[in-house]
Order: sequence, then structure tokens, then C-alpha cells
Amino acid sequence: MSASDALYVLAAPYDRVADAAADFAEIETLYVEPHERGFDAVVLERDADGQVLVVEDRTSGAGLAIGVAAALFPPIGVGAALALGSGGGETVAAVVRHVHADIPPDELRRLAEMLEAADAGLIAVYDDAVERKVERAISSESCTVIRASSVDVAQLIRDADSAAGLGLVGR
Repeated sequence: MSASDALYVLAAPYDRVADAAADFAEIETLYVEPHERGFDAVVLERDADGQVLVVEDRTSGAGLAIGVAAALFPPIGVGAALALGSGGGETVAAVVRHVHADIPPDELRRLAEMLEAADAGLIAVYDDAVERKVERAISSESCTVIRASSVDVAQLIRDADSAAGLGLVGR
């Protein structure tokens, strides 16, 4: 993938977290061979109090799926920042800024509303190399895919890296 390419953001609602986790595992199998971007997805669950929680996640380094989840559900960003420790808030904020810059607000609202109505959800971020395979692997009949054009992934990683000094550049 070149420095500036399209990324796809898939959001899928589920009645059960087990179904979202099964699709997550299915997508993860697409990445057994080395892939330039890697696997970036999160499984979400709504708890008894209505809070949206991350129950499973995998990231390629930039945290794109967590960034989308944090843009849709800000408390997730707080949790992710705390989990990352020192510099976590700056890192999450850098990714969320890119999400807001690369995905129109009405699209983000549409994703949030769809996921808010479900008991569980899956967010995956991927590129052209696996686009069709990822979309075929999803069992949810209500998934939505947004194509974020001209995302500068290298710049996003540099921004996250400089925000927290994590040394992600070059990985």
C-alpha cells in the first residue's frame, strides 16, 4: 500500500457478542500471511448499563479500529488512553483527529447509530488487498462499509508516534 491510499471502515451490528467475535476470528485468518498493513479490528459489546466496551482488539500499530471506535464512542477513547499509559491520550487523540478528517461526520453518525442499536458490534479497518475477502467473511446482514479515500497512513502513524513517542514508525 502506498503512503496515501484508500482504507475501508466496516461496522457491523450483532445481537450476540459471540457472533461478532466469530467474524473477527474469520477476518483474522485472512492475515496469516504477511500483509503490509496488518489486522486492525475491534469487537464491541454493550453492557447491562448500556456502556459500549471493547472486548477484543487487534491492531497493526496505528490503532485505526480503536480510533474509529473512540470517534464513535468517546468513552472508549478514554479507556484506550488509560490502557496505553503515558502518552496514551495523545496517541488516541491523534488517531481520532485523522478519523474525523478522513470520514465525513454524517457517515460517522450513521455508524454510531447503527452500532448503538445493537448489543454487539465489529469495526474493521482494511485496505484494497483484502477488501472483498473481509466483506465476504462478515455474517451480519446489516454491515456498513465506508471508503476513506486518500488516507495517509504513514502520516497517521508519524502523528501517533510523535504524540506519544512510541516508536511505531518503521515497524
